[in-house]
Amino acid sequence: MRRSAASLALLAPLALAGCITPVTYGAIGADSAYGYRDRQNADGSYTLLAVAPSAPMAHQFWDQRAQELCGGTNFHKNIFRAEIPVVTYTGYVSNAYGGGGSYSEDRYGGFYLEGYLRCGGEEAPTTEPAAVDAPPAQPAPPTH
Repeated sequence: MRRSAASLALLAPLALAGCITPVTYGAIGADSAYGYRDRQNADGSYTLLAVAPSAPMAHQFWDQRAQELCGGTNFHKNIFRAEIPVVTYTGYVSNAYGGGGSYSEDRYGGFYLEGYLRCGGEEAPTTEPAAVDAPPAQPAPPTH
């Protein structure tokens, strides 16, 4: 009996791991809470939100979507929100004695990264900057 309980304890995490779906890049929607969402603003810029399980992945999603919208890496970003919200979950738990009760639990959510995106870079100067002349040589101090 102990052997089967130990085997079950070892197999349970493996079975649960099979149920976990990997996080993939895509639009946030009914199928995925992770990904990106964007909208174009009146001035032609975009407001872009990326949500992922970690900060590095959220930055990767944000930059990847920015490259898609701008057609390359020539863009400016202004991040105005970077946070991990706390989400409160509630439920009801019964016990073996016929009782139970409700509970509330706070858990960390995904990493939210939101900001403004403007495609294009700074304008290149049309003329070469003026050359700066070297300062005049200073005479050597007199020696005594």
